[in-house]
Amino acid sequence: MKKIKDFKENGFYIEKSVIPKSLQEELFLVFYDLALSSLNRNKIKLDFEIKNINKVSFPNDVVKLDEILSALLAHTNDHIAEIYDTVAYSSTFLKFISLPKIEETARELLSLKKHTPLYSATHRIRMDFPKDIKRKAGWHQEIFYTLPETRFLQTWAPVLRDSTVDNGTLEICKKSHLNGIAKQTWEEEKKDYATRITIDNQIIEQYEKIELPMELGDIIYFDPHLIHRSGYNSSKEVRYSQVGMWNDCSYKSFRAPKPDFISRTISLRENYKNHKDLIK
Repeated sequence: MKKIKDFKENGFYIEKSVIPKSLQEELFLVFYDLALSSLNRNKIKLDFEIKNINKVSFPNDVVKLDEILSALLAHTNDHIAEIYDTVAYSSTFLKFISLPKIEETARELLSLKKHTPLYSATHRIRMDFPKDIKRKAGWHQEIFYTLPETRFLQTWAPVLRDSTVDNGTLEICKKSHLNGIAKQTWEEEKKDYATRITIDNQIIEQYEKIELPMELGDIIYFDPHLIHRSGYNSSKEVRYSQVGMWNDCSYKSFRAPKPDFISRTISLRENYKNHKDLIK
C-alpha cells in the first residue's frame, strides 16, 4: 500500500483527521481541571481572574489554560510534572491512544497480523512553553529514549491546537532513517535540564531539514532511526503534543518493563504505619 511505501521511503507517514474534536475537548477539560486542582492544592494565588471550568469552551479558552499552566510553571516545574504524569494515565488520554484507527495504522506500518499485541510505551502529552530551551530536545533518534532491543515506531500529534513553525512543530532530517544509528553523545540530566542523547552536528549538516506543521486531528508515525526534534517555540502559546511508541510484542527480544510507580507523598509502608492502630 502507498502508506507503507511512503513510510519506508521517507521514514514517516502522516494520517490526516484521525483524532476527533470531541476527544480534544475532553482532554482540554482534563488539563483545565487538573490545573485548577493544582492551584488549590498548593494554595497558589494568581494576579488574574480564573475562568470557571463550567464556563470555559474549547478551543476558545485554550489560551486561558496556557495562562494557568504558565503560572504553575513559574511557581515550580514540579506542578507541571505532576499534571503531565496524571494526564498520561487519565481515562480520556487512554481513549486517545486507543483509537482504533491509530492502532490499525501502527500495526499496518509494522507489518503485523491483527492478533499481534502492541505494547504502548511512554505515551504522554508534552507541554512546551514559549521560549523554553531547558526542556527542548536536540536532534536525536528515538531508539535510546525507549525500551532497549525492541521493534517499534513512534507517533507524534498536535493536541488542543495546531502545531506550527512558530510554536515549534516537529522537524526531521530527510531520509535520515536510511543510514541506521548515527553518532551521538549522552548528556546527563542536570538542574532544570533533562537527559539528552544528541547527534553530532557534522552528521546533521549532511541532511535537508523539513518542518512539519500539522493540523489538530492529524498524527505522524515515524521510524525509530529518523533523526528529529521539536522546534523552538517562539510563539506566545503553549504547544501541546502527544508522543509515544508502539512496540511489537512478537519481536524476539521484546521484554515488557516492570512498572515503577513512586508515591509523591508517603510510602506504602508509611501509609500502613499511619493506619496500623485502626486495623482490627
